[in-house]
Amino acid sequence: MASLWQSVIGPWPQSTKVPPSALRSLKNSPVRLPWKPSRKPLMLAPMQGLTNRGLRAVYAKTARPDVLFTEFVRVAARGQSLITHSDLLEATTCPPGIPLVVQVIGCLDEGVLEATRLLVDRGVEHINVNMGCPFGRMNSVLAGGGMFKHPDTIEPMLTQMRKLVPGSLSVKTRTGLEDEREILPLLPAFENAGIDFLVVHSRTVRQKYKGQANHDLTREIVASTQLPVIANGDITDPQRAAQVLEHTQAAGLMLGRGAIADPRLFERIRGTEPERPLGPSNQKQLKKHLLALLEEYEKLFCGDAQVLSKMKETLVHIKQPDVARWAKKLVKRRTLTDFRMMLSES
Repeated sequence: MASLWQSVIGPWPQSTKVPPSALRSLKNSPVRLPWKPSRKPLMLAPMQGLTNRGLRAVYAKTARPDVLFTEFVRVAARGQSLITHSDLLEATTCPPGIPLVVQVIGCLDEGVLEATRLLVDRGVEHINVNMGCPFGRMNSVLAGGGMFKHPDTIEPMLTQMRKLVPGSLSVKTRTGLEDEREILPLLPAFENAGIDFLVVHSRTVRQKYKGQANHDLTREIVASTQLPVIANGDITDPQRAAQVLEHTQAAGLMLGRGAIADPRLFERIRGTEPERPLGPSNQKQLKKHLLALLEEYEKLFCGDAQVLSKMKETLVHIKQPDVARWAKKLVKRRTLTDFRMMLSES
């Protein structure tokens, strides 16, 4: 039986047109897009504190996203180490068979071009620019969501980065700092700079994660640019995924918090996994996933306290009513031994 997702996307060339910009990219360089043009990609979002190489390894083995993203790589000011050793390791650790896009956050004044050269020299193929981070100093400088304060800096930076990146260059953005329509006048700058696709989380920077993602605006953005647009925001189940794709006509979807709460969301959207079970069955699935994640984190992080802290960062996103109480009990475990024992209980 065809999934709701398949009923929306239909057979590739008949139901969906490849944007002219994508055709130009593919003609000039067949590796520009990090996904096959014959499919609507499902991507795992870059989430700071979550999408480290341990979590990516687990999702690569099970969910098989079409594209993986790193957490953002910080670009330090000139005169310091441009990229930390740990960020370089994250940027160059890629599960086999799935393209990895390295997200950077910085600006021209903070050495983003030098950092891009360094990443490319280390073998990085695909780079994404963070233009939406709503936290900390990213709003006080021309980086992350702060780029909306001086939009004149966007096209020059991306144009110079385009010359350095061998694969795809993309932007992941909010829709504005406070005004959600700030993004619309910037679309020509993205096109002129030669980026290959645009990921839009349809909230403003100031909203952070409050309210609902405005996918009516996503639809307007898709209609206003030749760039392939990936829709992001509040995609938590297969029905919502199909609705967003059909309504926006986006080139694909990016899954963030929804995929952390339901690790099998990718398969459910594709129709290769049944709908999310409830109660004990859902809990059983989550236990299996969390044990796999725990195994990776014990290789990656130093000491029980750090491993336990990282596991709890994942658990706070599991809020489905049927398992919320169980998840809260896990969060309250004070030692890794107790945490593992609770996960191992039948």
